Amino acid sequence: MDRTTVVLGLALGIAGIAFIGIEYPSVLSQWSDNPLWWLIPAVFVVPGMYCAMIVAALRRSARGVRALCAVYPLCFLPIALTIPIAFEYRELAPMHNPWPLLVGSGTIIAASFVIPMRGIIALAACYSGIHSVATYWAQYDVTYGWALREGVSIAMIGVIFAAVVRSVVNNARTIDHATLELREAALRRARTSAIWQERERVDALIHDTVVSTFVSACNHAPLESVKESARQSRDTLDGLAFVDDTERSVDALEFTARLRQVVTDISDDISTEHHNHAGDATYPIEVARMFQEVIAEAARNSVRHAGLHAQRALRKELFPDSIRVTMADDGSGFDPETVPPLRLGLNTGMRARVAHVPGASITIDSEVGRGTTVTVRWQRDE
Repeated sequence: MDRTTVVLGLALGIAGIAFIGIEYPSVLSQWSDNPLWWLIPAVFVVPGMYCAMIVAALRRSARGVRALCAVYPLCFLPIALTIPIAFEYRELAPMHNPWPLLVGSGTIIAASFVIPMRGIIALAACYSGIHSVATYWAQYDVTYGWALREGVSIAMIGVIFAAVVRSVVNNARTIDHATLELREAALRRARTSAIWQERERVDALIHDTVVSTFVSACNHAPLESVKESARQSRDTLDGLAFVDDTERSVDALEFTARLRQVVTDISDDISTEHHNHAGDATYPIEVARMFQEVIAEAARNSVRHAGLHAQRALRKELFPDSIRVTMADDGSGFDPETVPPLRLGLNTGMRARVAHVPGASITIDSEVGRGTTVTVRWQRDE
């Protein structure tokens, strides 16, 4: 809405200056006959306000444009009302209006930026009478009937353009409202997604740390080994208090736990194979989230489309500066080239998600009757 106001304000300012410029010789000759006590405020109000409107629009100040549009009619009407005092009776040549009236309809248009159409109609009715009286007074050999028609026609032109301005402004307000609702809905979805991701992270870490401690104890592992496992579990649980923001990193253990939890939530029949060559390397949290979301989508697609008896496997290879994860099945398969662009799972949930992470890529290898293999890679930037 602010951008619309700025554009309309610039157009109105340029139009006002253009109307005065077109009749500049006549305007200049009229100025020489106007008394200074009237001419100075008239010049300040009429061309001055339009120049100020252009400046405010170029500075992208919607508030400034609206303020000028609110003040301009209040300043212009006294100027128009005092035209019979500032001009000699019947001294202007025919078809030469008093120069402030050249932009009379602009008064109505400007008011439409800040007041509803009911107020515009009232202002137009008032202005048409003022315009008629001023024209009848100043122009030579003009009947009042002709002057009245002139005033009504100028007012009607102002009303028409004012209606256009109100319509554009209202549409802009509607778009702003709809955009705000969409943004709030997106924030709610993002918040919900973040909560579920955090729950998945907690579940995965508890499964891979705490449960492993109990398994060690139940399998009669050496006491020191059980104690060390318990200490690691405690440290992991203490670390859950930290915010999972974009600046955080995950190690190979947490990365593996996240992916294992993702596929386990979707199906218990997905086998996993893990090769950890990462050592003490850590990975950005955004990379881990990307792998979670893409592999989850690949697993869901496999469960939905590969067939009930398909075998599914997840393979993870972690290196200090790269990751390779493969989700494969031996199901019915499909032709990736025939997938419509609007299919959200393949294009938005997988390819588009990978495209937003620097260094990430995805390969989808599938053929009808020969299963599907989704390979996601990430290479650390040097």
